[in-house]
Amino acid sequence: MMTSTKPLIFYDISSPLAPRSYAPNPSKARMALGFKRAAFTTTWVDIININSVRQGLNCPATRKLDDGSDYYTLPMLQDPASGKVVGDSFDIANYLEDKFPPSDGNSESLFPSTTTGTGLDYESPAKDTAFYAPITTNEGSKNAAYARFNLHVDATFSAHIMPWAVSLPFNPDTAEATKALMAKRAHLNSWDDLHVEGEARKSLIAKFKDATGSLAQYFGVHTEGPFLEGKQANYADLIVGGWVNMLSVVMPEDEWKDFKTWHGGVFGALHEALQKQYFPFD
Repeated sequence: MMTSTKPLIFYDISSPLAPRSYAPNPSKARMALGFKRAAFTTTWVDIININSVRQGLNCPATRKLDDGSDYYTLPMLQDPASGKVVGDSFDIANYLEDKFPPSDGNSESLFPSTTTGTGLDYESPAKDTAFYAPITTNEGSKNAAYARFNLHVDATFSAHIMPWAVSLPFNPDTAEATKALMAKRAHLNSWDDLHVEGEARKSLIAKFKDATGSLAQYFGVHTEGPFLEGKQANYADLIVGGWVNMLSVVMPEDEWKDFKTWHGGVFGALHEALQKQYFPFD
């Protein structure tokens, strides 16, 4: 870890799993911190308190719900040294790349210039899907090819997460309030509407497997793997890895074991490598 008298402060979603991230975007940001070997501490925030915490830091929402209202979510990164607060996982990655440039000798590049760009032209089969919380485009951001990749990966996984959303690890004391909040956002009568079993569940899982096939192919381009560029990871790997990390938490054990074998096992291998190399706790 890089030493600092003023470590970064990372705001993550609390759960019974803490100190482990489970949501995809906080997972992406936590791995980016690990990638950069940045010194940081974590402030854990319950879902029902995210609005007040984010507003208290004067950090505007970067997304809106489909009714046009602000969607306050995490992660956030606060830099006490500069006073900067960054409130989007992709923006956090760009901030860390600037703060800890590869030339400092202590970190690798999240957005390396000397790559083949494998996978960055990926197009999601769910790219035209309408979501209750529209996906952030990060339009106009630096490293635009990675922003586009993030958009398409988010679309693919978001469109097929429903069978496992019901297993999100909410804090017991606020679970009912959290479920009510999230059901309202998703236009559900009840959080229990997400329960899917039997043949309907098998059908949804089969569709998800099919939808991830074209993404998985990119991880076989460089046969030495497990990353898109082979042995060296970049931020595109962390984007996919954030989603796979959540699946490792919310999937029943038998479905998770099966998922890790899909498409030649590329997602399972990616998850194992990222967890070992880049998934830090403060």
